Amino acid sequence: MTTARSRTVWTVAVLGALFAAVVAWAILGVEGPDASARLIHERDTRALPFAPRDVMALAIAPRSAPELRLERGVGGWRLPPPAGGAATALAVEGFLERLSAMRVRASLPAEPGALAARGLDPPASRLTLTLAGGRMLSLDLGDESAFDRTRFGRAGREIWVIEGVPAAAVDPGLDAFLAAPAGR
Repeated sequence: MTTARSRTVWTVAVLGALFAAVVAWAILGVEGPDASARLIHERDTRALPFAPRDVMALAIAPRSAPELRLERGVGGWRLPPPAGGAATALAVEGFLERLSAMRVRASLPAEPGALAARGLDPPASRLTLTLAGGRMLSLDLGDESAFDRTRFGRAGREIWVIEGVPAAAVDPGLDAFLAAPAGR
């Protein structure tokens, strides 16, 4: 009687160990490489490859308004003259995070007339980031697709369909970036 019972216990233990091995293989052998591939894909599809902490200056030049420029200084973010004044670090850093999260969904051929048809001749807005070390990144933004809220963009000669473009990248409101006056 004890022999049958011990065989049952051993069978259950072996089956449990096999099940645990299969689960471990699935996690490490399948999910691990998939997560790694996902990270590589996210890195490679970024519209502007930068880390927000590396940005020293940001310029937003909308088609129908004056350029908005923000500069990182020792005391935080500032708006240079003529606007002048301190900028809210939380607003600027949040905006940079959203810019760094923009992803290229598709790339389109730059055929004759393609720029104008997508609102890129002239662009609705031009973003220019100056990174630590002096490297500059630029991105022209065009029309928004009413279908899926993506926006056309151009960096170099390529036309992109970009998702996650914040509204302030095309229509920046100076008030959104200004720090509250002292005493408020």
